[in-house]
Amino acid sequence: MKTVQHKTRYRFEQSASGLGAAHKLYIYDEVSAQGKFNWNTWEYEDSETSAKYFRDQLDVIPDGETIELHVNSVGGEVGEGVAIYNLLRQKAGKGSRIIGYVDGMAYSVAMNIVMACDEIHMGLGTSMFLHNPWTIAKGNADQLRSMADQLDELSEASVQLYMSRASGITEDELKQMMKKETMLAPDKCLQYGFCDIVGEKKEDEGDTTKEDDDLSEDLEFDDPKTDDPDDDTKQQIRELQQQLYKQRQINQMLTGLKRPSMQKTFARALEQFTK
Repeated sequence: MKTVQHKTRYRFEQSASGLGAAHKLYIYDEVSAQGKFNWNTWEYEDSETSAKYFRDQLDVIPDGETIELHVNSVGGEVGEGVAIYNLLRQKAGKGSRIIGYVDGMAYSVAMNIVMACDEIHMGLGTSMFLHNPWTIAKGNADQLRSMADQLDELSEASVQLYMSRASGITEDELKQMMKKETMLAPDKCLQYGFCDIVGEKKEDEGDTTKEDDDLSEDLEFDDPKTDDPDDDTKQQIRELQQQLYKQRQINQMLTGLKRPSMQKTFARALEQFTK
């Protein structure tokens, strides 16, 4: 008898990482309240991309521990996705840090879910896709008009969800992008605030090269041997060089702390220290 191997679409696992345990959740399939239909049992399997599944998994994760969400999904049911988004935000409100990884696609409502993360990473070659919600409907004219009104409300809700994280785009521009159905490469997501890191590049590190170079320039001094100063003068010059070097190091550290990622890291370390 031939053994049928089922392809892994999602999984839940825990690993040691950073200051504490990192719990990994995967959405590698369509977001759905109902699982696949099993033709052997003539029943639907439990969905592992449903809001109920995520509620159950989040309930067993201690508050305050890190959660990694990995996404490769074309989207799915709006209601389930929005519920998962809010479940993740509720968990973040209890002290957990949610880190999102777009491993392939984050399309439609899968993109909504990723927006719940405190920090979003996009691998090279990945993409996001946003559009106005759509559905299949049937009924009389009044029922179809009512469905159109409901879709308008869902669109507005999605706009508010995206704008809660967006930083480089206006609400009107976002609505136009949704209307046109827009595919976003990682650099565009970084520009619009829909992700924080592309590969290893962080958004807040993009414009600091010149500033860091200015801070790291070598300080020029006359060679003491050239002018043959006395020993006291040489000692004073050495002490001045050391003081300026220390000040430069302090300036570099303060510049780094201005970056959002460093502020988050510092806050987490301080929190652990004060427990």
